Amino acid sequence: MHILFMDIDKLPFRFKKGYRATFFEDYAVIGDVHLGFEEEMNSRGYNVWEKTDEILRSILSLKVKKLIMLGDLRANYIAIRPKEGGHLIKFFSKLSDSFDEIIITKGNHDGGLEKIVSRFNNIQLISEFIHKNVGFMHGHALPSMKLIKEADILCISHLHPFVLIRDSNGVYYRKDCFFFLRISLPKKTYPASKVSDCIIVPKFNPYIGGSEEFEPKGILKYAKIESKMTTDLEIF
Repeated sequence: MHILFMDIDKLPFRFKKGYRATFFEDYAVIGDVHLGFEEEMNSRGYNVWEKTDEILRSILSLKVKKLIMLGDLRANYIAIRPKEGGHLIKFFSKLSDSFDEIIITKGNHDGGLEKIVSRFNNIQLISEFIHKNVGFMHGHALPSMKLIKEADILCISHLHPFVLIRDSNGVYYRKDCFFFLRISLPKKTYPASKVSDCIIVPKFNPYIGGSEEFEPKGILKYAKIESKMTTDLEIF
């Protein structure tokens, strides 16, 4: 595998300096939000203030009317308790009032969200979304054969990628990043696959952890990764 300097301008996405989102046609596309992560952090001895309103403001600041959320809206794996349910209803109510269309590709943390989002006519919770030549999904599970046949580009989150950057004083610090892959899927298993590129979107929540080491998951475990490139959020 080698580093590839991809011509990002040829991708059907727009990137903005400092943004954790990417933009595809009329949509903003964001990665993992992990609402309720504060409870887990506080249980480990950290003192973390409620961040939901801050995250919500960041989403609304994208200034679009259509939104794709690539899963893991929740931080917890367990069943939704009444307190969390109330927070989620409030969160989605504000999103629903602010966007014409919201598509959520269900992540591995998102059990129980169906009952919450069913209250809102303009919010869909689905396993994957195909639009034009791009397939959107969380990234923890395998895509459908329909997506593999129709999409040239796969857009996922799930991996929380970041890079370590060393400053002039020799101090390392972490920067969340986009990850760009050129991939091919095994023809024996996926004979009709059109997928050739994969974009991994950074986590939208800046307070949760990430992974410096690239660990293929989901469909990427079966892909031949021919080349890769990372960019931190300040590149664009």
